[in-house]
Amino acid sequence: MRLLLELLWLALPVILAGLVHLVVLKLDLLPGLRERPIDGGIHFRGRRLFGDNKTWRGALIMIASTAVASVLLESLNSNFVHWSDPAPFAQHHPFAWGTLLGVGYILGELPNSFIKRQLDIAPGAMGEGMVGRVFWVIDQLDSLAGMLLMVLPVWQPDLGAVAALACLMLIGHPIGAWVMMRFGLKDRVG
Repeated sequence: MRLLLELLWLALPVILAGLVHLVVLKLDLLPGLRERPIDGGIHFRGRRLFGDNKTWRGALIMIASTAVASVLLESLNSNFVHWSDPAPFAQHHPFAWGTLLGVGYILGELPNSFIKRQLDIAPGAMGEGMVGRVFWVIDQLDSLAGMLLMVLPVWQPDLGAVAALACLMLIGHPIGAWVMMRFGLKDRVG
């Protein structure tokens, strides 16, 4: 149980950054960046690389918010909570840790978006049948894979921690999406 709580603590900067990103989307803040897709409108085989939904606004908000959230949470931890962090680098270098998580989150989503565009699956859609089920699982885990790859030079979690993180994502991501949908912050659970 303690491992799950520690891993949840490590995930909190990304969760908080996701909430900041939802507020930015709902209030349409930084509209100039909203219109700047990461792929620059480039096509591959007649289809967009990532599509209009992967923007510089989202990337910058997620990276910056994750870095700031990491610093704030570490300050909270060192002054009040005194939690033993399973990733000491996160405790000693919270801004760098948060930046790595944010970059990993964004980079982890791009291959999935690329494949979906090449298969003519609309942004936000899953596809039909077995393809839809596979993409649902990938959508829950792609950003986790990106984050784990980015922090690998500074934190090598054991297989149990990786499995626990994957379970947290497979359960927590849909629950979080449902709660946000109930509060009008999100349009769908998927």
